[in-house]
Amino acid sequence: MGRGARAVGAALVVGVVALLGACGAQEPDVPEGAVHLRSGEPVEVDGLTLTAANFGEESISLIASDGQDYDDAVDLTVGRAGEVKGRTFELVAVDVEGSGDDVVEESGQAWVLATD
Repeated sequence: MGRGARAVGAALVVGVVALLGACGAQEPDVPEGAVHLRSGEPVEVDGLTLTAANFGEESISLIASDGQDYDDAVDLTVGRAGEVKGRTFELVAVDVEGSGDDVVEESGQAWVLATD
């Protein structure tokens, strides 16, 4: 194999690897203002601490704490809103590895939008 063929082969490999990496890194198209949650990582939002848990392909449990009394939780499904700690949140997207019973919960990411 000549130098030119090796260079073309190497360029193709680099291009394919870059393309595959870009595919895995894409985030869903979510509305402006949506809060990005990762499995088990608390995020502060307007006086509440939100944590996402129990990931499914299109669902999560949203846990909220105001730091004053008991935590509150609501199960959310993409496109539907639910109330937690007196606030309404809509689940707009979920991204997980795996499917069905094989969802890797630790890989979960979700985007919620305050609707009130």
